[in-house]
Amino acid sequence: MLSSVIVALGLWSSIIYALPTIKPPSLLDSSIAELGALLDAGDFSSHDLVKLYIQRVGEVNDDLNAVIELNPDALSIAQELDRERADGNARGPLHGIPILVKDNYATVDAMLTGAGSVCLARAVPTEEATVIAKLRQAGAIILGKLNLSEFAGVRGLNAPGGWSPRGGQSFGAYVEHQTACGSSSGSGAAASVGLAAGTLGTETSGSITCPAMYNNVVGVKPTVGLTSRFGVVPITARQDTTGPITQNVEDAAILLEAMAGKDSNDNYTSAQPWDSPPRFSAGLSSSGLKGARIGVVWTGQDLPISAHLVNVDQIKPVFDRAIADLKTAGAEVIDVTLDTMGLSLLELLQTLQSNVQLYMTADLNEAMRRYLKNVKQSEDVILRNVSDILQCLKTDPGELASTVSLSDWEYAAQINTTADSLEAWNAYVAVLTVCKNAFLSPIDEHRLDALVMLPELALLVGAAPGFPIVTVPMGVLGPESETVWSANETITTGPGIPLGLSFTADNWSDQKLIQYAYAYEQASHRRRELTPVIKPKLDLGILINHQSVDGEM
Repeated sequence: MLSSVIVALGLWSSIIYALPTIKPPSLLDSSIAELGALLDAGDFSSHDLVKLYIQRVGEVNDDLNAVIELNPDALSIAQELDRERADGNARGPLHGIPILVKDNYATVDAMLTGAGSVCLARAVPTEEATVIAKLRQAGAIILGKLNLSEFAGVRGLNAPGGWSPRGGQSFGAYVEHQTACGSSSGSGAAASVGLAAGTLGTETSGSITCPAMYNNVVGVKPTVGLTSRFGVVPITARQDTTGPITQNVEDAAILLEAMAGKDSNDNYTSAQPWDSPPRFSAGLSSSGLKGARIGVVWTGQDLPISAHLVNVDQIKPVFDRAIADLKTAGAEVIDVTLDTMGLSLLELLQTLQSNVQLYMTADLNEAMRRYLKNVKQSEDVILRNVSDILQCLKTDPGELASTVSLSDWEYAAQINTTADSLEAWNAYVAVLTVCKNAFLSPIDEHRLDALVMLPELALLVGAAPGFPIVTVPMGVLGPESETVWSANETITTGPGIPLGLSFTADNWSDQKLIQYAYAYEQASHRRRELTPVIKPKLDLGILINHQSVDGEM
């Protein structure tokens, strides 16, 4: 479907390449507000904008493997939204704005929902994910589905990050063969080179935070319960969350506003401490850090999970520059250490791994049964539970079971622990206790408003408590850095790889974290320091100059 959509627009592409060279705004850095203003002014239509994004996908997707499929109805949806705009009925800042979403968001349309799996893609959702319905209501155009680590990372010991049977191996755009990280690999890569105005990812433990870092973009991992997970292929309700990945903080805030809110189909959202969520884009200011007490956590060589460990000495000056930017923006900066209750970070990681695997796998069994109740089964494969999925993964040749391990699913199919068991609860409490204490103890002791740290640490400790994390571009690894390749032949660290800075605090502090991240972004503008080596040539100039647009799907 992806190739047929792009080929159908070939005539338009040939016309565009013949146009004279101009210097218009670029989709590498145009905000949702800027696109909306151009649409309101009549510089181009949403229909034209969708065509442009489709062509941009066609230019680079063979290199990035970011997009799995495009929505064949996107152009007709855009035309209808253009008519609404012409009639003076624009719905808000997302009206007519194209968005790409991770392949684990259920959509009831001409696209499949597979979480990267050819097996699950046969199970057609009967209800849309709540956040997808909310985005459509806000006027957003769901342009297509994005690649990811299959089942958001639930596969096996040797499963490559950012790889799925439906989408292949995703790559980042800043260094040839670089990892895009996972599991929201396509979301990060697509946002980084402007294949849509914004993307949606999901996070259980790092799947928004890590792609944001590696792709030089902004990722907002909301407090668990701020956004609904209904209709999203699940792992564990205790940690799963849905959030935006965008080129700037304001765009992430705009998308989060449309996504957030209570949902009767997701009881975690009932814990929200307000009747209606805050307007996250309201009050964003370059002075948002003035007077804020920010705790700085530097771990250096003690961070055992970081792919950048060999280059920690090269990361330190980039991190120090980010802290200087915070000070310039008016923050009061306090160096702190995490209270890990006497555990080293390696011991903490070992504690997390054993306990998280137990309760997360128990949760997966229950959550998958619930998700599969809302799908239309295919004639050849019936998927009702984890065991059914495992059987399909073993037998479908497209799943490559002979080369990519299924150990996660094999363990899930044989485990006897249930999600509501005392064993699962005790494992969760053990993790929750140490992780909450690690962050909240220094926050309370030093009367801090937030913590900043490397994303690898934020995602490790913030997952189980469901803490919000906002990750912003921080800079880049320099030429003296050592290059390291992973087993799946992607570069995990080395010269030119983007770096990120993560803001985090207690649950429901999303709004102030976004304000702090915005102020840091305005003080630093680090995203501008990097230029992708893989990027589309087609850009906004062809639309702003009112060139004729030919070709239909």
